[in-house]
Amino acid sequence: MKKTLKILVTLIVLLGLPLLAALGIMALWNGVIPALCGFSTITYCQAVGLFLLGQLLSSGCFIALFFAFGSLHAIIHPRGSWHDHWHNMSDEERREFIQRRRQHFGFHKNRKDGEDASEG
Repeated sequence: MKKTLKILVTLIVLLGLPLLAALGIMALWNGVIPALCGFSTITYCQAVGLFLLGQLLSSGCFIALFFAFGSLHAIIHPRGSWHDHWHNMSDEERREFIQRRRQHFGFHKNRKDGEDASEG
């Protein structure tokens, strides 16, 4: 039941955010741009399109913030499971995990293998 609620909230935010943002975009555009530049006013659907285009061009920073705060991650991994997993790892498993993440995300490419971050 709780997982279903989280999925529902995620869908509402992902669908509601563009719809609410479009109201602001439409009001700002129609209030400022026609007077300054002489462009025509836009409709609500065009405002939604501008929001989605802006998300694509800016790597989706507003929608990404929603995911960055863990909403989708919380649906997939209930609270506490990652915490328990991390604390049940041995020191060697943690070092291997961190090393895999560094390689995956491209951190510390200039550092030689086996060189610790605290050494340099």
